[in-house]
Amino acid sequence: MNKPAKIVVLAAVFVILALLAGWLSTTYLARNQPNRGVAMEDLMELYRPDTKPLGTIVVKTYREFRGNSVHWSAAYFGCLFGSAFLSAMAGLFLKLEILASQPKVRNDLAAAMATFAALLVTLSTTGDFQRKWQANRAAAAAMENLAYELVRPAAAINLEAILTRIQTINDVRNRGIIGELAENSPGDAAALPAPTKVPDSEGTPKTSAP
Repeated sequence: MNKPAKIVVLAAVFVILALLAGWLSTTYLARNQPNRGVAMEDLMELYRPDTKPLGTIVVKTYREFRGNSVHWSAAYFGCLFGSAFLSAMAGLFLKLEILASQPKVRNDLAAAMATFAALLVTLSTTGDFQRKWQANRAAAAAMENLAYELVRPAAAINLEAILTRIQTINDVRNRGIIGELAENSPGDAAALPAPTKVPDSEGTPKTSAP
């Protein structure tokens, strides 16, 4: 292999390693981003004593779902963009005139990159990365909304309904992960428990959403 061909091969390897390092570092930084969910810290100070234990559970569950969505998002888009990049590089190597004197090296590099691109697509599709990312992202959004709802005074009266709503969010998330697509997302009103009757200050029942 002549010197220019070696430079091209080394440059390709360096670019691939740099992209891999960038993907891993982006995933790590997104996972440990200090500003992610920072409003929840202030929100917990607004909870009343009777709703704070449940609110703490909701906030922790939100962070778990949000962290899961970051990981699956990185896996899904990493495979997607990585496959596109490797496919483009495979076509590029086949057209490089600098490797014209090394057809075996050129063909081997193009074939290897095309193979890795196909493997990334297969991995993403078989592992259902997109569905798992979307299920966790929707569940995190539903938990975030529920965390804000617990600040309302009526939340202390509706603790049973709040627990039922948490169970509903978890159920919709799990069905989304395993492939049973729900008709409603975790945040949709139709997927939540029916409104309950809560007495007002005068003792008259009124409808209150869970």
